[in-house]
Amino acid sequence: MQDPQNPQPQPQDPHLDVSEKDDSYPGQDSAELTQRVIFKHVIFILPFMVALVILAILAVPAIIFISANIDSVGQIVPAPVIFIVALFYIAILVLLLVAVLWIWRRNKVVITDQHIVDIDQLGLFNRKVSTLRLEEIQDISASVKGPLQTILQYGSIVIQTAGERENFVFNYIPNPYELEHYILSIRKKYNLPGDDGVKSL
Repeated sequence: MQDPQNPQPQPQDPHLDVSEKDDSYPGQDSAELTQRVIFKHVIFILPFMVALVILAILAVPAIIFISANIDSVGQIVPAPVIFIVALFYIAILVLLLVAVLWIWRRNKVVITDQHIVDIDQLGLFNRKVSTLRLEEIQDISASVKGPLQTILQYGSIVIQTAGERENFVFNYIPNPYELEHYILSIRKKYNLPGDDGVKSL
């Protein structure tokens, strides 16, 4: 009989990988093999990086003014207070930078031998995970629009699915045409039924 004071640990499913790494998605079965992980193009975070640079530049006039008038400013605001405010401002900028980079790395597309998984990190505490089985793929189309996307080589991929499911749309994808053909090759590689009906648009 099991001692209620010392409960035995429950066995875990060896096929369930509850940890998440850069090359996996939440809840991925350990028997499911990751083939490729695609992170969004860096242009995805460019507006946020520009905003951080502007905030940093805005501090320069204040630093110059305080340095040039340190005696008069020190009579109004004590030097320790100025130092603390400066440290706080720098800490905020660093934390914002880390947050932006963390969110960028958490936005990814994971392609396994069974699924295509779209992970969208919507802020620090909100994440959306959409999973599509490879055999549900009907059509795939890639697009690059405008001079910016053409020069930086990024665009969008739309996967039309079977049934009444919404299409999968991946934005800010580096080299979308290459990825389009890669998805088709992965589906064909694992000899999934209906491959003849899948086409690239």
